[in-house]
Parts: sequence; C-alpha cells; structure tokens
Amino acid sequence: MKGITMQELLTSFEGRIGRGKWWLGAVVLIVFSIIFAIVVGLLFGDGIIARLLTLLLTFAVLYASAALATKRLADRGTPAMPRLVIFFGPSILFSIIDTFRIGYRAAPEMGGMGMNGAMMPGTIAMTLGFISLVVSIWALVELGILKGDAEENRFGPPPA
Repeated sequence: MKGITMQELLTSFEGRIGRGKWWLGAVVLIVFSIIFAIVVGLLFGDGIIARLLTLLLTFAVLYASAALATKRLADRGTPAMPRLVIFFGPSILFSIIDTFRIGYRAAPEMGGMGMNGAMMPGTIAMTLGFISLVVSIWALVELGILKGDAEENRFGPPPA
C-alpha cells in the first residue's frame, strides 16, 4: 500500500496502513469536518437543517473513519469487528440524540446572557457524550499511537 491514494485511504477497507497514514487520514477528516461545520453554521445557524446536514456529514465521515480504522487494526493484527462497533457506536448514538435533541431541556435563564431558547443535554446525552470521549481516547491510543505488527500477519505484509 505504499502508493496509496487519498481516495483509497479513505474508502478502501483492504490492506494495512501505518500510524503516519492513519494520522494523515484523521487530520484530513478533522479539517474537512471543521470547515463543513463552520459553513453550515454560517448558512443555517443551529436549526434543524444544520443539525440534519451535520448528521449526514457524521455518517460520511464515519465511513471514511471506519475504512481508516479497519486498515489500522489490520496492521496491528486485530480484526475490525467488534472494535469498530465499540469505537464508533457511542458516537453514532450521541450524534442522533444531539441532532434530534432527545432528552434535552431548556437552559435556565442566564441573567441576560442571550441563553433564551438554548437547549442543554440531559443525563442520557451527557452520559453518551462522556462514554464517547473515553472510547475515543482508547481508539486514539490503539489506532494512532500503538505500533503495528512488524512482520506479515493474516491481513498482509507490513505497510511500506
């Protein structure tokens, strides 16, 4: 996979990639997501249209993230399932809950600080957000920090 293109990096579930390629793909997805969020925020504010567009972006980024994670886990000699479900499941649930404001409540008036109409996540959303954070840290360590297998494994030769 030495001459892997960005498209293959973000869409293919075959082969192995090292930490450097994983970080490259992760940074591209993060930068793209930030730019998208800024543009959507400027065009649509915090309304339902913005939240739905952000949810669609979440699923698109999820696909690319799963492709990156699958190849990185293969480099470590680990099958992708069930880790992909563990790594991404809480974040998907949190994104859906956040998009539709499930379990949210109106924020208390903040003494004229412009909080009228603001919504605060409830216990379920806060708990899922915390679980997502913890699992994301685990995924970051496993995918971005720990070394892959130096030798050929059942997923193929080591990346060049």
